[in-house]
Amino acid sequence: MRILISKSTEDTQKIGLNIAKKIKKKDIIFFIGSLGAGKTVLVQSICKGFKVKDFVNSPSFKIVNEYKGRFKIYHIDLYRLNSTKEIEELGLEEYIYGEGIALIEWADKLGKKNLPEKRIEIKIRIKNENERYIKWQRYC
Repeated sequence: MRILISKSTEDTQKIGLNIAKKIKKKDIIFFIGSLGAGKTVLVQSICKGFKVKDFVNSPSFKIVNEYKGRFKIYHIDLYRLNSTKEIEELGLEEYIYGEGIALIEWADKLGKKNLPEKRIEIKIRIKNENERYIKWQRYC
């Protein structure tokens, strides 16, 4: 487990680029944190680290955005979903367990029974307006 401190958006972007170096094909990355914590900023910089040329934004209304970089990246946002049943009915398995990388915002909404054993969790906690604690942990 690593705990990183970001004191600005630029710090968060640099952290995302460094995290991208530790991610490999078929990894599943969970982003957990409150609204405005910086989940999407991290996702954007991770995608940049994988040479994604498209504009990366949160797929709140589409649920999934697919990007092409060095390989496929599936950016999933569960914010609008209210129950694990809704999530299960979406059939996200093909993205989560696909050939690319799954980046899942609001992953805590998956529920404990739907957690992949092998995953990376990134928890972001707001300390103040500019400062964030970013806890990074790989589960195998």
